[in-house]
Amino acid sequence: MRRLTDQSSGVPFVSDRDASWSPDHTHIVFMSSDAVAPTHLPVLSAAGAPVADLPVQGMTPVWLDTATVLCVVGRAEPDGTGRLQDLVAVDVPGGTARPLTAVAPGELLGEPAWHPTGGLAATLTREDPATGEWVSSQLVLAPAATVSATLTGGAPLTAASFADVAPGCTWPAGPDWSPDGARIAFSASRPCATTQPDGTPVLQMDVAIVTPPAPAGGPPGPLEWVTDDTAGSYHDGLNDGSPAFSPDGAWLAWARGHEDDWTRIVVKQLGTTAAPTVLMGDEHWFRWGLDW
Repeated sequence: MRRLTDQSSGVPFVSDRDASWSPDHTHIVFMSSDAVAPTHLPVLSAAGAPVADLPVQGMTPVWLDTATVLCVVGRAEPDGTGRLQDLVAVDVPGGTARPLTAVAPGELLGEPAWHPTGGLAATLTREDPATGEWVSSQLVLAPAATVSATLTGGAPLTAASFADVAPGCTWPAGPDWSPDGARIAFSASRPCATTQPDGTPVLQMDVAIVTPPAPAGGPPGPLEWVTDDTAGSYHDGLNDGSPAFSPDGAWLAWARGHEDDWTRIVVKQLGTTAAPTVLMGDEHWFRWGLDW
């Protein structure tokens, strides 16, 4: 392991997270936040040298190309009708932000994943604007051509621009495209064998892969569950998430563990019956936001 940032002595508390490699693997962007200053998006070289510091209060940044970062920006409506989360494109290194989406209050786009032919995958959560309670969450997809049209001067995308590609999944999260743009890995909550005192099953996150429909339309392909705790083979409270494809698409990495206790990074060769291999063990209490 090679450390790129070190905020262990930061005052106030500083958190660097959700790192993302540029398409040519020469730069890394991530979200940095603390208790005082606004969130911002530093950019480092692969060796860890500072390149830019984008003055955008964004979250979960990913690269559209080697000169553009896509991130999530949230805000509350001044009239009290709720909050929303949009996606913006940010120029690197200048920091100029351009709106990519314009969703309605109560609609929250998050965790974008971009592929130049596959399109823009993201999570779309809807909440009641009056109460702030979550109503639903989907893994959604906008075609690459639609996104490109907006970036070249077209109207921002709305929630209607995205299609659900994992219907029936509960609280999907952390999508990642395969290198060929044919599959999306993500995590979702599923009932495991353990029940709560009231008899309802405990929900734990598993990792799945879905084949989205072709741009011409049609239903998404079947889900392939990479991990499966429905038989109760894991510890209670264990979650699998933040999947990341290897550059050749042959392997998948993800984080497995208990957020407030321990987290492992595991890898598995896809298309085989081999058990996952622990890449990094239990010596750290939290790991998430993987990118290969």
